Amino acid sequence: MMVPKKSLILAGAALALVSASISAQSQSGKVFMRYNKPLKNVSLDLATGTVSHGPAVNNKSATTTVDFNNNDLGGFVGVDTGNSFCEWFDAGTKGLGNASDLMNDIVFAYCSAALTPGSGGVGGSVKLGFYEGYTLGGGAPTTAVAVFTLTGLPGNSASSSFFGGFSCYFIRVFFANLVAFADGPIGYSWKFLDVGASGLGLAGTWPFLSCVSSCSGTISGPADGAGMTDRIDEYCPVGTLRSSFTFGTLHLSGTVVSSFTSFSMDIREATDLNATCTNYNAATTPNGDTLTASGLERNGSAVPPNPNPGGAVVGGTWKCSIVRSPVTVAGSCTVKVRPTRIPAANGVGAPPPAQGRVLTSGAPLATLIFAHNGTIGTSAVQTIPQQLGFICVHFAAQSVTTGGGVKLSSALEGTTGTF
Repeated sequence: MMVPKKSLILAGAALALVSASISAQSQSGKVFMRYNKPLKNVSLDLATGTVSHGPAVNNKSATTTVDFNNNDLGGFVGVDTGNSFCEWFDAGTKGLGNASDLMNDIVFAYCSAALTPGSGGVGGSVKLGFYEGYTLGGGAPTTAVAVFTLTGLPGNSASSSFFGGFSCYFIRVFFANLVAFADGPIGYSWKFLDVGASGLGLAGTWPFLSCVSSCSGTISGPADGAGMTDRIDEYCPVGTLRSSFTFGTLHLSGTVVSSFTSFSMDIREATDLNATCTNYNAATTPNGDTLTASGLERNGSAVPPNPNPGGAVVGGTWKCSIVRSPVTVAGSCTVKVRPTRIPAANGVGAPPPAQGRVLTSGAPLATLIFAHNGTIGTSAVQTIPQQLGFICVHFAAQSVTTGGGVKLSSALEGTTGTF
């Protein structure tokens, strides 16, 4: 494949693509132009591969928070050589106050000249990557937390190119599972997979460019709390750093405008929610057997013991134990974990059952069966799925214990959280 020469085009609102871009069309390479039409909205569920047009349906029990915000679109789009030859890396800093570090979905803007699937085409395609510890200028990413290929993206009404007709979209991509993505220096990448119909070698699907500082201001370095700089790392061929480039930032009048050598991306995390777990017993005739729980966070550390010992954290583990009183012969414990609340024994009414999924990944009514030695018994470790639908699930648990008779234990009530 021909190694593309560096080429830049600034195409303003009045750009005549037929004449002003003739010299640029004789060679492939980095190109950008202004785009001032409204963007359409679509969403993609990676678990099912379903593309939906219009507002996305969100989980009602748990919410998300934008923890990296770079969707201040500058009105320009940019492209590079396609056919998997070039890849762009943008660097920033994630961490706008949300501590869960569990990426649930992303929102970005893109354009495609590929024939859209609804018209019989294959649609647009891109390979995206998210990295911890990336440094602008070719610093090797320390950890790849998510790298995936999107295909069949909504595209254009006809097979075209960057210098022909194309359509632009805001897309929200939902992950099948929450992705642990630490705050701090990050990098995100765009690999140009397809090729437009112009014959120039430019990609058929490309990112929308965003302003580093506010689009209404002047260049002022990192802004918006996202640690952005006015540069993109260009790897052509993929894996080889060609340059850390910046697009032009001058109007024809010579005045400085906002920098836009950055590409669109918002990272949305599960909103912080503290896991809770409370033990309670009958007020007038307490159950002698005491049911307790303990949990570990997804990183293996203990769920903070105060004020909520025994909390269940998504991506972590949870187990329960029985302490018998009085001591009896060996027997078994059957603990049922329900996504609801047990009415308090003192007659105080509990809220209606919460809509949501069960605590563990077992049957609709999770049942834990384990043995006790007459004094104590502990269940097997249960893994809490790392999914948004398991956050803010209210659960209750109580044991039926055998050995010296059949007895009910005290009960547990809690809410799954992110830490």
